[in-house]
Amino acid sequence: MRQLSTTVDALKRDQDDMRQLSSTVDALKRDQDDMRQLSTTVDAMKRDLDKERNRTAALDEMRKTSVTCPDGYTMFREICYKAFITWTTFIEATAGCSADGGTLAMPRDAETDAFLISLYKSASDHEPFLYHTYFWFGLHDRRREGSFAWVDGSALGTYSNWGPAQPNDYWGNQDCVVYSAKYPKDKWVDMGCDELYHSICQAVPGRP
Repeated sequence: MRQLSTTVDALKRDQDDMRQLSSTVDALKRDQDDMRQLSTTVDAMKRDLDKERNRTAALDEMRKTSVTCPDGYTMFREICYKAFITWTTFIEATAGCSADGGTLAMPRDAETDAFLISLYKSASDHEPFLYHTYFWFGLHDRRREGSFAWVDGSALGTYSNWGPAQPNDYWGNQDCVVYSAKYPKDKWVDMGCDELYHSICQAVPGRP
């Protein structure tokens, strides 16, 4: 009877071990199911990411091919710019820009200002006689002295790049603004609107 009792106790312990093993196996199966679900989720996320990358690439390609600048213009921040080395008054320069569907350039921030400076420097590099000259852009105070506005009618705003002691309205008739390519170097200077200088235009990209 003692041996039988001992055998029964051993069987009970084995039965408990089997239950624990079964519970462990069930837990492993659940973990395995969770891993499968996680793997499925990760795969779905990868597919979505690939789709988004393809969509973004397609949009970038469409953006590049769907708009274009007028001949000779260079795009910066989705606006086209060109430096002209012909000699014109401010009004003539305005009309010339309008013929290309644009206006005289309006550098409203430091980045655009720096780009326009590089643009007219590039034009000057190809024309040695432009050693020291000026380029009209779209700023003036023709409506009211000292109240500078862009050619689209908006106020000057917070950014400017005036040269020393500028604007000075020398002789009382300097109502239009140029880039000074030499002295003061790469700065804004007010000039008489009837003077003959070069110019920088801007235009909105159009569809080919």
